[in-house]
Amino acid sequence: MNKNDKNIATPREAAIIGYGESGHEIANSMSNLGFTVNIMDINPRAFAKLPESNVKDGSIIPLTGDGMSINALSNLPKDLSIIIAITGNDSVNLFIGQLTKQLFRTAKIICKINNERLQSIGDNQEILAYSPITLLNEKILSVI
Repeated sequence: MNKNDKNIATPREAAIIGYGESGHEIANSMSNLGFTVNIMDINPRAFAKLPESNVKDGSIIPLTGDGMSINALSNLPKDLSIIIAITGNDSVNLFIGQLTKQLFRTAKIICKINNERLQSIGDNQEILAYSPITLLNEKILSVI
């Protein structure tokens, strides 16, 4: 392995809080990129769609817990490089982003937030706030 293969040589751990449809897709994509992905959802039934092979090989690690709880978040590895809050609630995602920013100071925090006012609060706290609608709009405009 050569020095330029940083993405391969460096173990990367991520957490996704909220394992709905989007969380599922992101977890699979990140796992395919070589991340170990810790997924947390308050509903244990959300993990039914988890690929069993990913769980067995440890590339995706399911954790049942409330991402708004410090106790639940303390079950995540301390050396996470990325934390994604992608529940169905903008305010919850922002709160999780703020909380994890304090608990995991080196992590990049990404939150799905549709509300523009809440997005600006996240941006002011160095939390990357994205809206699926805005991203879709940007993608469409980039190809026309």
